[in-house]
Amino acid sequence: LIHVLDVRKCFHLKRSGSSGIKKQEFIGVTANILITGFGPFPGVAVNATGLLVPRLASLARRRFAGVVIHSAILPTEWGRGPARALAAHERATPDVSIHFGVSGRAQGFVIERRGVNACLQTEDGAGHLPPLAVLDPAGPKRRAVTLPVAGIVSRLRALGLPAVASDDAGSYLCNAVLYQSLGFGDGMAGFVHLPLSLVDEGQAGALTFEQALAGSLEIIAVCLDAGRAVA
Repeated sequence: LIHVLDVRKCFHLKRSGSSGIKKQEFIGVTANILITGFGPFPGVAVNATGLLVPRLASLARRRFAGVVIHSAILPTEWGRGPARALAAHERATPDVSIHFGVSGRAQGFVIERRGVNACLQTEDGAGHLPPLAVLDPAGPKRRAVTLPVAGIVSRLRALGLPAVASDDAGSYLCNAVLYQSLGFGDGMAGFVHLPLSLVDEGQAGALTFEQALAGSLEIIAVCLDAGRAVA
C-alpha cells in the first residue's frame, strides 16, 4: 500500500462544470488503475463484465485525466484466467486493481471483502476442472480485500444504487482471480460482483447496464479518494 500512498501525495483534484461526464483531473502524477472482466462460462453465454469493462475503461479515461486505465478480459478458465490476470498486473503495475464478475445471486453491486484459498470442483469455460482443491497449497486460508469496501457501498447507496458488502466471493474463477490479486501485496485490490441480468435489456432487474457503468466509475473515484485521504 506504500506505493499507492506515495503516488497520491501530489494529487490535485479539479472538476469541470461542463455538461456530460464530470472530469476529475489529477495533475503532476500518473496513477495506474487495472480493471478486469470475464468472458463466457458454462450457463452464461454472454458475460456482462466482458461488455462492461471496455466501456468502463473508455469512460474512465475521459473522466479521470492523468490516471492511466488498463483493462483486460479474462478467460473463465482455471489455468488461463489467473495467468492472464497476472500478465495484466505485471504490465500495468497498478496502484488499484478492480476485478468484475457476475453472480446469479447479485441483485446490485456486491463488493467482496475477502478471497478464499479454495477451488470449486466445477468445469470452467474450456470444460476443465481445477487441478487442486486449493488455489495455493502454501497460501493462507483467506486474504482480506484492500479496497475501501465500506466507502464504496456508502457512495453507491447515496446515489440510489443497490450495493452490499459480501464475505463470500464463492470459490470459482472470480474468487481465484481475487485471491491471486490480493497475494501480490502492492496497491489496492478487490472484486465487484454484478447481476447476470445486465446482459438482458428486456429482463427487469435491480440494476441496469447504464447504472452499472455509472456506479463502477464511482467505485474508481472512491478508491482514488481513499488514496488521497490517507496520503
